[in-house]
Amino acid sequence: MKDQELKQRHTQAGLTGDTDPEIVETKAARPSARGGSGNWLAWWAIVVRITITMLGLSVCMSYLITETAFWGHSSKWTNWRNYIPRQKRVFTLHELSMHDGSNPGLPLLLAIEGDVYDVSSGWGFYGPGSSYSLFAGRDASRAFGTNCLSRKDHLTHDTRGLSEKELAGIKGWHQYFDNHQQYVKLGVVELNPVDPAAPIPPPCEDAKPRPK
Repeated sequence: MKDQELKQRHTQAGLTGDTDPEIVETKAARPSARGGSGNWLAWWAIVVRITITMLGLSVCMSYLITETAFWGHSSKWTNWRNYIPRQKRVFTLHELSMHDGSNPGLPLLLAIEGDVYDVSSGWGFYGPGSSYSLFAGRDASRAFGTNCLSRKDHLTHDTRGLSEKELAGIKGWHQYFDNHQQYVKLGVVELNPVDPAAPIPPPCEDAKPRPK
């Protein structure tokens, strides 16, 4: 009778005959792995919320003090337009020429070394009537190196005959547009091959200062 009663109690407690009640009690008191993982996730959630809050406060304070989101730091990584998914476009020279600012409904574009950038935010520099409007709607890489805006034969992508300093100037401007806070690279332009037999544009004697 006692054996049957003991067996029945073990069965009700979920024990088999060869199960030690102390082991079961120890397992029941031991925290589950799932519970520990849940605690870690909760802590990470708190850390993420605090981080986002601090970043938000930093951006707000930066706007109040410097009128920029990242304390005056300017690069392509802080330009939110660069994070908008867009397909890189291949422009023809005719298509690029339509974006010289003559049509206010179209973005203002320029190209340098074949790369096309939207410089609409710099309308005061590159729009119609501005000092450097000749750069808009074309690839005038040579003029970026020679600073010559008074000769049309320098408003070309032909960089033959330029000095190392002038070529470095073009590279510097290319990097400037690529890292600009507001300008965005849209794609490339199909440039006509340069005829090696064509005459090289002569040096520019009255070169204007480079745009700031």
